[in-house]
Amino acid sequence: MNTQDQTDAHSSTTSAVALGVTGSIGAYKAADLTSRLTQSGVDVHVVMTENATKLVQPQTFLTLSRNPVTTDLWHIPEWNPEHIALAERTDMLMVAPATANFLGKLAAGIADDALSTLALSHEGPVMVAPAMNPAMWAHPAVQENVETLQRRGVQFVGPAEGITACGTKGIGRMEEPDHILKAIRTQLAGLRLRQAQQKHPFQRIVVTAGPTREFLDPVRFLSNRSSGKMGYAVAAVAAAAGHEVTLISGPVSLPPPAGVECRDVQSASEMRSALKEELGQADILVMTAAVSDYTPTHTSDTKVHRENKHQLNIEFEPTPDILAEAAASKRDNQFIVGFAAETEPTQQRAREKLQQKNADMLVVNDVNQPDAGFEGDNNEGTVYLKDGSTKHIQNCDKTRFAEQLLAMISPQSL
Repeated sequence: MNTQDQTDAHSSTTSAVALGVTGSIGAYKAADLTSRLTQSGVDVHVVMTENATKLVQPQTFLTLSRNPVTTDLWHIPEWNPEHIALAERTDMLMVAPATANFLGKLAAGIADDALSTLALSHEGPVMVAPAMNPAMWAHPAVQENVETLQRRGVQFVGPAEGITACGTKGIGRMEEPDHILKAIRTQLAGLRLRQAQQKHPFQRIVVTAGPTREFLDPVRFLSNRSSGKMGYAVAAVAAAAGHEVTLISGPVSLPPPAGVECRDVQSASEMRSALKEELGQADILVMTAAVSDYTPTHTSDTKVHRENKHQLNIEFEPTPDILAEAAASKRDNQFIVGFAAETEPTQQRAREKLQQKNADMLVVNDVNQPDAGFEGDNNEGTVYLKDGSTKHIQNCDKTRFAEQLLAMISPQSL
């Protein structure tokens, strides 16, 4: 069999988000967030506290979301209370900004307005983006509430460090809409994946991500352009879907994904050792890491200084093929996915590599494609499977790419 399917970059079903807005000056960012969510195809339903309406008019959110805005419990046009109706028809609740007052009420189980009542009746995931004065955020009472909510599964996005509206510098600023949008999209991708795989959930996934560094001396190394974004997206979506995820990461500038156990490594040798320790209990291995193929034969403990009259000749030796080693030792019902970054991808080379590596699936990226691959937020690639079929994932953001990739690993494949 040799078929190629085009995998759509957008979900076939529209996700719905309840967006809570409380009385912080960060409410203006919530308007931007609403616009971005709506433009990305999310059905947004805004619920505002009374204090929030004094900062941003409900009409703003109605215009941006194209849905009615709920501001209190007493003007209900239908028999079904709005907080119950929203809880039933939205996939998740995001409160942005979330004030110290709201966090306290949610932790104590107080329901005295539309938003707090919705928060207690909503059975789906709950995320909050705190916004307050740094002294308030650091207060023991607030931190106790944060710990209580985290134990209950509430996810926190931020707060960020910077200068707040009151002129104080510290941790307390609401995260920027781009950051919150990414967290929401990851959560929604995980929910869709969980729904698709709910009868056969995976238990443990190991993901490798980022580059490795092969040091010549204490200040110089051989590496590559991998940012780690693809692997981090896979780990984040898998965790959001409820899987147990371990991320083995080379040096990157990315925060650890929520709900993911992270192991930081530098070299190919370190990644190999970490993978050997984690692989035995894994159901799935997704090797997105761009592992260096070569390492210097000799390294110096001190900096190699420039000598103008002489060329510098460096001898390299191959690093172990981590993917091939993992595939060679895999047990029954273990599924291994490899990634290959190519500048001139061909089907023949991809199929040969899939066979040589003994992987179950190989994702081939053309790194010459604009707005895809290394360092970017989007990706595009062709997935080669052992049965000879191929599937193409169209250009999309890496969160959506990760969702589609993980959805291809069906229980029947294991």
